[in-house]
Amino acid sequence: MKEAASEPDADDSVFTDVEEPAYTETVIGETTMNGLIIKDCSITANYRPNPTGHRIPYLSASIRYPQVSGMEDKSIEKKVNKLLINAATQSLDNRNADQTLRLFNDIVNHGLNTFWSGDNEYNMVYVGDKSISVGYEGMVYFGGAHPSSFHDYITINLLSGEMVPFTDYFSKEDVIKAIRSLKFEMLEGQYCPGGYKGDEPRITEGFVTAIKELEERSDSYMGNIYNFAIDDSFAYIRFPFDDSLNRYVILKFGLDALK
Repeated sequence: MKEAASEPDADDSVFTDVEEPAYTETVIGETTMNGLIIKDCSITANYRPNPTGHRIPYLSASIRYPQVSGMEDKSIEKKVNKLLINAATQSLDNRNADQTLRLFNDIVNHGLNTFWSGDNEYNMVYVGDKSISVGYEGMVYFGGAHPSSFHDYITINLLSGEMVPFTDYFSKEDVIKAIRSLKFEMLEGQYCPGGYKGDEPRITEGFVTAIKELEERSDSYMGNIYNFAIDDSFAYIRFPFDDSLNRYVILKFGLDALK
């Protein structure tokens, strides 16, 4: 019997005797950024036992995520890498990597009658000496009328291996002040091209309310103050917003506007 593929460097990898591997893991390439080696990794899966008949079970996945190497403290490196792969799968289906890969295995080898389809890309927004910021963007489709798109961020402290919130750099009050002063650029979050610009009073106050309501829990970055990226010049904050096609908004702020 063959063993299922497993998540690299995970404490809770999935090893199960199965008839066929449920997914494939590949290192596509690597690059060096600010002295840190960034491996470009991919998990792919394609399973459709009844291509001309029933739609389920069905599995189609293309999950892209980075992994780092070259850090002096390998325990912190391991924590960073687990956050990086979990962020990719949480964006797709609100599950961590171990849970997602176990789901794939159950679909392919244990008769789980479900539909799963998703793909994403990532962008290294910033690689510094003390932190990195990564954006994840893609689409997920669970068999409904339309797929859902997403664009999420994660920022990780390289000294501790922990995910950090934007309040480590500036407060909610700083963000609200910048919004009310119209010191932002709306990157995503409207019904269609030519829709609202974000500077209408009703929309602006909607942004303020959304920022106030962001949760401060640290077990995830979905819908809270952890869904952001920062580089040397700008901060990118993503938050839920129902008055938008994809139910989220991304605002870009110059760091000077958040002082």
